Amino acid sequence: MEDVLRQAKDFVLRHGYHPPVLWIQGTNGRKYILFEEFPNEYEEKVALMYVAGKQFAQQSKMGPLNNVFLVMEAWMGKNRTIRPSQDPERIEVLIISRLDVLTQEQTVTTLEYIRDENGNLIEIKDSVLPDGETAAKAESPLLPAFIAGYTGR
Repeated sequence: MEDVLRQAKDFVLRHGYHPPVLWIQGTNGRKYILFEEFPNEYEEKVALMYVAGKQFAQQSKMGPLNNVFLVMEAWMGKNRTIRPSQDPERIEVLIISRLDVLTQEQTVTTLEYIRDENGNLIEIKDSVLPDGETAAKAESPLLPAFIAGYTGR
């Protein structure tokens, strides 16, 4: 996780943004998939991940997978009654989700973007979660959908 986190931070600080990227660690190495477009609707995201897993299995020689990471930007809202993108108090974050394929445990880390008045990124910092941690257990169908496509389930 630390290596992916470091690379993501470096990319964001250099470029001011981070495209959606899937990092795959298998017994035969590491690769990544860069998504040029990533759907807004959740069901479409799940379908995309399944298809990506299926295509990746056909094209790569990764062998059994160990970890899969999804790195993407998002809005995080404070008001849970409206979509984060509509929340006037929202913050811009980089989300790094990890699935340990062996244990099926998912974790998520969020990094908050700090921009100046012109919209230029000036800092990226760990978002501290309500329990005081910077990473938390998570449940999302996105990474399991990739694994399902990869394994043909």
